[in-house]
Amino acid sequence: MSDKTDDTAHAADKKTALRGGVAGHVITALIAGGAAFGGARIAAAGRPGAAPPAAAAAAHAPRVGPPGFTLALEPFLVMAADTNRRTHPMRVVLAIEFDQSAREEGARVFVSRIRDASLAYLRTVTYEAASDPERMEQLRTHLLERVRGTGATGVTRILLTDLVVQ
Repeated sequence: MSDKTDDTAHAADKKTALRGGVAGHVITALIAGGAAFGGARIAAAGRPGAAPPAAAAAAHAPRVGPPGFTLALEPFLVMAADTNRRTHPMRVVLAIEFDQSAREEGARVFVSRIRDASLAYLRTVTYEAASDPERMEQLRTHLLERVRGTGATGVTRILLTDLVVQ
């Protein structure tokens, strides 16, 4: 009989220890999570010169004023080669945005030069570069440099209004 009493007492102790162990783990996890969250918030707030994420993004955003006129170019059809030298048709439609001081009449005389410079650059673009969304800004930047090199003054931005690569 004493064996049964010892077994029952041992089983009761085991259940209590098990419940305390699970509860202990849950409480420990909650405390650790709260401490990590609080520490991250304090560290972010305590950095000297730290700005809230929205303010930081706004501070680095380029200042863009209202555009002048936009010169829409006729579509380009270019063959882009991939790494295996297989060609893919690429249809590109560009619009050239000018600042407010530029005059439309003065810029229209550069359309042929702008198309030539743009086409010359687009023929060098590979299929992989044209189909990669992360390289769009680089493509715009290179096109902008080429267009500014034509002598057209007041060009502020290149807009890729349509880009289809097959």
